[in-house]
Amino acid sequence: MKWIFVLAGVLIASSSVVLAQAAGTKESSGAIAQQAVRRIEGRYAEAVKQQDTLALGKILADDFVAISSRGEVRNKAQEIDDIKASPDFAVEAFDLDDLSVRVFKETAVVTGRSTLKVTYKGQRSTSLFRYTRVYLKRRSGWQPIAQQLTRIPQ
Repeated sequence: MKWIFVLAGVLIASSSVVLAQAAGTKESSGAIAQQAVRRIEGRYAEAVKQQDTLALGKILADDFVAISSRGEVRNKAQEIDDIKASPDFAVEAFDLDDLSVRVFKETAVVTGRSTLKVTYKGQRSTSLFRYTRVYLKRRSGWQPIAQQLTRIPQ
C-alpha cells in the first residue's frame, strides 16, 4: 500500500516537470516568434523609408489586404505602388514605435504608431497613424496578411 503512495507521488512530480517544461517551451517559442515579427516590422519600416518596392514585395503576403486611413480596401500591389519613388514624391522618414506584438500560435497581431514624413510636389508633411498589422506564419515564415491604419489628428 505504501508503494502506491510513493508511485503516485513520483507520477505527480514527473508530470509537473513535463508540464513546466512544455510551458517553458511554449513561452520561449512565443518570445522567438515575437522577435521574428519585430524584425520584420523593422524591415518593413526600412523598405518604406528607402522606397524599396522589391523588399516590400517580399515582406507582404500575396493575399495582403489593407484598410487605409481613408477607409479604402487596398491590395498588395496598391500598397507597394504607394511608396514608389517619383520626382514628385519622396519619403523622408518612416518610424514605428509603441509596438506591441502578441502571438497566438500561427498568428501574430502587432499594434503600434507610425510617423511618416514625406515631400510631395515640394510640400513637406508629417502624418501620424495608429496601426494594427496581422501576421500569419506560413512555410516561408511570418508574413503580414492584413493591416488597418487610423490617422492620429495633429
